Amino acid sequence: MKIEKIDTYIEIVASNDPRLNDLPEEARLTILAALQQRYSKVAITIVDNMEDLENLVAKKPDLVVLGMGLVPLDASKSYDDSPKVWLSNYLKENGINFTGSGTEALLLQRNKHEAKQKVMDAGLHSSAYFVSTILQPTFAHNLTFPLFVKPTNRGDGKGIDEKSVVYSEAELQSKIVSIHDECGSDALIEEYLPGREFSVAVVKQSDSNELFAMPIELTTPADTKGNSFLSEAIKKADSEQVLIINDSELRNSLTQLAMGVFKALGSRDYGRIDLRLDASGVPHFIEANLMPGLSDHGYLSRCFAMNKQIPYDVMILSIIDLALKREAELL
Repeated sequence: MKIEKIDTYIEIVASNDPRLNDLPEEARLTILAALQQRYSKVAITIVDNMEDLENLVAKKPDLVVLGMGLVPLDASKSYDDSPKVWLSNYLKENGINFTGSGTEALLLQRNKHEAKQKVMDAGLHSSAYFVSTILQPTFAHNLTFPLFVKPTNRGDGKGIDEKSVVYSEAELQSKIVSIHDECGSDALIEEYLPGREFSVAVVKQSDSNELFAMPIELTTPADTKGNSFLSEAIKKADSEQVLIINDSELRNSLTQLAMGVFKALGSRDYGRIDLRLDASGVPHFIEANLMPGLSDHGYLSRCFAMNKQIPYDVMILSIIDLALKREAELL
């Protein structure tokens, strides 16, 4: 029996530049296959520069699946030197709908210290911190060791290694300097949370404005100091394990915090919130991923599958439904 497809034009947008891209080719193709089951016209467009972005807008798709955040404005300059535009902002200005959160929330996601402060201002748990900027490095603080040091604006564990947990002023200064020099980033310094780590998918329900959350636990091999966390090396090696959470009290505390964080950051539709327990077992916010990977083996898809037994293609179609329903409500 032939299935009648919905007359909707959807573009999956990503970049060939790894500094811009959040959607590898394999993921683009699996999303394409999932959407072609239901929609009449689905395509993949690569956006590496402003000309590509202008060409995308000229096609006037009904919906764009975001697989990237920033686009360089000046092709004659290097990536670091060129000013950049947020793809989400450009699409909004041109009246084109897109999946996920808007630019303000994505900016908070990118600037981890600002997201932390927003969450703390909302009365939610996140560990005490300070920031050392490249332009004005500082090592002065009133925090309690051990501390955790990471870049303010890098993902995929970049800049995080065995030296990220520091126990002395000398170790702290050394790691801050390495973040400034090697990552070209400001450094975020937090009181270290020694407990278990979790990632929580937060999704808007299609028939209401209510949220629901689906947590998983992430376990990693301990380093030489006995600390376990998601470093760049562990993410590259894919050596972490993902576990379901059966403790109902813990599960409830994780989901409530994750949904509170999602709201505090002004997020939209769906995202992933990373949490960690302190020494007393209380969940704290670490960081948000409001443009999470959409691969069929990423944390987001595993949150859906392990908590609700929702298949990958159903997850993708539900994300599209949220965006299309939002546009319909604005008409």
